[in-house]
Amino acid sequence: MVRTRTVGKKGQVTIPKEIRDRFGLKEGEKVIFEVKGDEIVMRPERSRRDYVEELSSVVRKKLEAPEPAELKRMYYGQIEERIS
Repeated sequence: MVRTRTVGKKGQVTIPKEIRDRFGLKEGEKVIFEVKGDEIVMRPERSRRDYVEELSSVVRKKLEAPEPAELKRMYYGQIEERIS
């Protein structure tokens, strides 16, 4: 997605609505500007709480995932049910 905007007198730029929506940016939230070579990268600043919640959801999903041996039993059990 590429969008063009004009820099105003005070150096301000409006972030297009579809980009704000995609990244969940709301009024008053902070963004980080990072220079990478000849590019400017802007990304949402996430609070420590957001980071912890995101990390814990990944760990929770991993813990809830069946083990490979359990997956095999589930798979072969389904095959046996279809054969019967």
